[in-house]
Amino acid sequence: MSLIVSGTSFLKKGENVQDLKASILARGNRKFWYIKYQVLFQNGNVKNGEESTKILKTEKELQFMQQVFLPAWIARKKDKLKVQQVKNFEFGFYANIFLKNYEQFHDYSNVNYRTKRILVEFNKIDIRKITKLEIKQFINNLRNSSTDKELSKNTKLKYLRIFRGIFELAADDNLIGTNIADEIKIDGKNQRDINTVRPFTKDEVGILFQNSQDTEKYGNLLHVYLGVAFNQGMSPSEILGLQSGDVDLVNQTISIKRNITKGKIKETKTVYRDRVIPIFNSTLPYIEDLLDQAKKKKSIWLFSSIDGVHLNDIEDIRGESEIIKDSKKIKNNTKWYRLLRDCKLERRDLKNCRHTFAVAALESKKFTMQEIANMLGHGSLQMLIKHYARYISNKALSADKNINLFGDTFGDTSKNMTV
Repeated sequence: MSLIVSGTSFLKKGENVQDLKASILARGNRKFWYIKYQVLFQNGNVKNGEESTKILKTEKELQFMQQVFLPAWIARKKDKLKVQQVKNFEFGFYANIFLKNYEQFHDYSNVNYRTKRILVEFNKIDIRKITKLEIKQFINNLRNSSTDKELSKNTKLKYLRIFRGIFELAADDNLIGTNIADEIKIDGKNQRDINTVRPFTKDEVGILFQNSQDTEKYGNLLHVYLGVAFNQGMSPSEILGLQSGDVDLVNQTISIKRNITKGKIKETKTVYRDRVIPIFNSTLPYIEDLLDQAKKKKSIWLFSSIDGVHLNDIEDIRGESEIIKDSKKIKNNTKWYRLLRDCKLERRDLKNCRHTFAVAALESKKFTMQEIANMLGHGSLQMLIKHYARYISNKALSADKNINLFGDTFGDTSKNMTV
């Protein structure tokens, strides 16, 4: 007997379903009712299958399963087979399944937008005949729909992940042997590498602090967030995870124990990210204000909504730079990028507040590199050097040349030279 695995497409090209027969099966050692079925094709082929109904025998009697459940199941199965007969080889068939499975995720709108762009090119093509070169050329030829500029490597990789997910479904369906998208390498510059470390100058920080006090334009939290981010160097998710109990005003320290991203509260991911850092005098007014607001809201969170509930993501403070709905771009609701525009400053990611702290700390010469690495939560000095190499490379040239680390006698060749 050729067993059909439930939920997969098993039709071959040219096979047309003639009939479907099914019966309720009660396996003695199983707690669910099962369906045993047989698909008859016009070319004479017959394929047999079996699947669980997920209905407990204790919940429904055999009469109900035979007279009510089974007819409805057969109708649904026939409809599914008809769809598979027409579309089971098409790229668009698996793309639609991919999108359906992705609906639960927070970034569905953007994934849907990118998938629709892909479908313009690949929708009706037999997925088995698509080549790696075709995928790579398509991704490399994509342009930003707003600026008509080449996409960054980071964005290209997002498109490649969609191809990978779609081809994975076809592989799960035994339609293709391997996922060719796994073997594709994307060329180009990574926007994240180019733009991640773009610190603000001291004057720019002052302009941002001054203008961000306009709560009607930028919200109630952006100004105090900048006060913490610029002065402490914490990441956005770590700042959102701060609770009143993490602040020790007596010793003027903050304990970093958790972070919040996409609505999920998580413990710090590594030992070195779970740390205690000093509260600098420049940060103290912002921390005290946040503690006062938390007390009024009766909340444990320093950053929270009006009802005291913790924020779900940095987007709640920053806003979204772009929203895509029904495959169309609509007006954004950003606060951070509006602030940059109003201050006539170059557009950059909010994480650069953290980078600004790191660079300012390095240039101040008031901390050792290890102290800065510890405050940032870097696991090693190598991480600090990797991120801020251009700000470290010339520091040796500005060292005090009058320093003699080993006293006056070491290196005194005039007194100790022998022939």
